Amino acid sequence: MRTGDTVLHKPTGERWVVAFVDGPRLSWVGWPPGYAKTSDCELVKECGDDESNALLKRLAEMKDDARGRWARYQLEQD
Repeated sequence: MRTGDTVLHKPTGERWVVAFVDGPRLSWVGWPPGYAKTSDCELVKECGDDESNALLKRLAEMKDDARGRWARYQLEQD
């Protein structure tokens, strides 16, 4: 799972777009921000590299948000 993928959060039945994965947890795009165990999520749809990079760039614009910090870090690594 990576930024831009769609997952099913099994405990709630909700589908989320992944903001980032950090070890055993992931954060989703949307409100309210938060985290879920990756083990509670099932990959529904993988995104392509272009889609993932475009989302990282959009998330990087977020200030005072863990998703924005993560995106900026990832973009700096590339």
